[in-house]
Amino acid sequence: MRDYFDFKKLKLVSVLTYAGSLPFIIAAILMYWDLERFSLFGDVEKIINLYGLIIVVFIAGSHWGLSFQLSRNHQIFLKILSNFLTLLIFAAYVWFTNIPFQIWLILTLFILLGLDYWLYFKGINSQEYVLMRLIVSIIVIISLYGVFSS
Repeated sequence: MRDYFDFKKLKLVSVLTYAGSLPFIIAAILMYWDLERFSLFGDVEKIINLYGLIIVVFIAGSHWGLSFQLSRNHQIFLKILSNFLTLLIFAAYVWFTNIPFQIWLILTLFILLGLDYWLYFKGINSQEYVLMRLIVSIIVIISLYGVFSS
């Protein structure tokens, strides 16, 4: 019975995670077709940058929560790194405008994915979760590159 509930939980997490990648895909398609502004929504690039900022902060926050399952030294490391990444992506959004924000997002998403792999090797994340994160990260990073290159 427990396996059934674990499967349902993983399925819900997968559906929500893949759904979270849709705005990135849509933004890349819109930018590719030169549909960069909508009167109802505004500037597609600004919207996807803000959405990406929210996603990065969300993932970093989830790492903060997972840190409580680690040893003391690893807890400190993960808490400091997740805070640093949150502050870095915020600073990049507000002040570090000489580098396109999509590049900051891509780099930060790679680091967060690396942390998820590290948590897998520490026995915190499941193999299925890490594989799903890898696939979704590839989708999001390709989409962000599409937004950047448009």
